[in-house]
Amino acid sequence: MKTTPSTPLLTIGILSWNRLHYLRATLESARRCIKYPRIQWIVLDNCSTEPGLAEYLKSISWLDELIFLKSDHVTAMNEIVEKARGEVLLMWPDDMQFIVEGEWMAEYISILMANPWIGSMSLNCQRRQTIQRNLGFKSSLHLRDIFSEIKWFGSSFRFPRKLTSPQGLSIFTYGWKEDGVIGSGIPSLSRINIWKTLGPWKTKSGPERIVDSSGGGETEMLERWRKSKQPWQRALPVLPVCADILTDPTGTKAKMRGDTRYGLYTQPPVGEFYYQIYKQESLATEINSPLPAPFEDFVKPIGFKLPVNEHGDLLKTGINLSIKSSVDQK
Repeated sequence: MKTTPSTPLLTIGILSWNRLHYLRATLESARRCIKYPRIQWIVLDNCSTEPGLAEYLKSISWLDELIFLKSDHVTAMNEIVEKARGEVLLMWPDDMQFIVEGEWMAEYISILMANPWIGSMSLNCQRRQTIQRNLGFKSSLHLRDIFSEIKWFGSSFRFPRKLTSPQGLSIFTYGWKEDGVIGSGIPSLSRINIWKTLGPWKTKSGPERIVDSSGGGETEMLERWRKSKQPWQRALPVLPVCADILTDPTGTKAKMRGDTRYGLYTQPPVGEFYYQIYKQESLATEINSPLPAPFEDFVKPIGFKLPVNEHGDLLKTGINLSIKSSVDQK
């Protein structure tokens, strides 16, 4: 893709904390898969103590900014928003691998910029059950949804829509079925003015649960969005381009809370990536699919198996409290 004066600058801001194997797969797959001409790369690391992590980050020559800052989740996100020079911000965790290599980013950004009523766009593979619930034929409109929409947005009712870029990639918007922004900040693709309009995330501002890394900041941000009366909608591409790194048999990611890691944390069995990477031009079936490709069908692990039940549906657990480890254990 060639750069033109109208090509928006994309800031990719990645939050890192004591998960070197995941971080390496995230960064190296992002560098390989995102074919976009104008990128500002930022990594903010929470002063990780895992052996080799800081050295790895310092060895990456293509980062524009590397920040070591002892902080909580919301402070780190606010710092990235402050440092971002782009019109569009990809706010990203260190535990999601990109699996499609191509020029898809330009197409998704073109849709985002042409439709200012889109709040945040997800890019990741969704579970089959989640897709069917939100976008499938069984998805329906209930009276409680109508009353909720009228309460918050009046006549600006948020109907789901399908939008297609000039090059042929499509997205769905969720309408009333989801909040208009990704309140947790990660993982999301959003215009930077979304976060600057809503204001910074607030530390310890809402009910805190161990599964919520934002310490309540997500809940407070979503409340602030509703009060803003901005009828934004969340969006999801038909072609997902990344996947949660799931190495735990319960269907969760190995998460950091305080100085403890919860869940089974392992390095890739083969090479530096957990999943197969596809070329965008080889995915005509997925690009033209009536619904997004489900995680279970699209993601191909390398050297291990996905955590699925007897029906082949991907398992999902918020956090695995039964497996704990210190950060100096690989």
